[in-house]
Amino acid sequence: MKKNDCGVVLDLMPLVLDRVGSDGSRALVERHIETCAECRKQYDAMKAELPGDTRQAFEEEQKNLMDALKAVRKKKLRRRIAACCLAFAVCLAAVFGGALAYDRLYNRTTVLVKNDQYALRLVRLRDGRIVINSESVAGLSSRSSNIDEVLAGGERILYCYYTTAPIHETYPDMKDKACLGLFAASELDALQEIRQGKPDDYVTIWKRGDEIPAASEEMETFYALDKEFDALLLAHAAEEGKPYQADAAFFSLEDRLQEAWRAVPEWN
Repeated sequence: MKKNDCGVVLDLMPLVLDRVGSDGSRALVERHIETCAECRKQYDAMKAELPGDTRQAFEEEQKNLMDALKAVRKKKLRRRIAACCLAFAVCLAAVFGGALAYDRLYNRTTVLVKNDQYALRLVRLRDGRIVINSESVAGLSSRSSNIDEVLAGGERILYCYYTTAPIHETYPDMKDKACLGLFAASELDALQEIRQGKPDDYVTIWKRGDEIPAASEEMETFYALDKEFDALLLAHAAEEGKPYQADAAFFSLEDRLQEAWRAVPEWN
């Protein structure tokens, strides 16, 4: 209540003190005198003039009223706390559910990359190994390579494809090249076809008897260095009981391998 409403409270005070005022009037007076010192002083003076029995009865009623008001306030406070706890629980559940959904959509669930988003090409190294190269028409922010061998009608079919997260970014202007797979010539002899995609949606990229073009000299150089790098790692692994220590030769070979990879035209 505003300060200029003190007159209304002063008019209600006698009714409240005579115990004929309504509960609403009593509550109104009590709330006002909690913040208005002048009206509180007037109220206390008027209460002091009451006869002893009347004042005692009034104070008992006031005590009961205040206890009831406190009970109502506590109940409202408990409701507010419960509402806040419920809101917090809902927010926490939403955050947790969002984290689970994000994890499922980005990490645990994959979808097939459509065949029109990339192209696979085969090349043969001089040692007979076959390299499956991919050239992406629409670069994907994240993807995983997959190679499945399927036996159909007594013939072995190799399916090569990419999977990615259900929600992912694409970069139409970016051509992303990479090596999808590498296998020995003896494995090729056992195959009838190599297909891009999966059994229900594929493009045949090689059939038995088809010629496979030779790899570039830059790719040959890369795989020669890669073989040398593997031999270095195996040599260290053979020294049992000794912790692996990368030396200058290791880092030099690693740098050369990176440079050779960047020079391969099929990938860059």
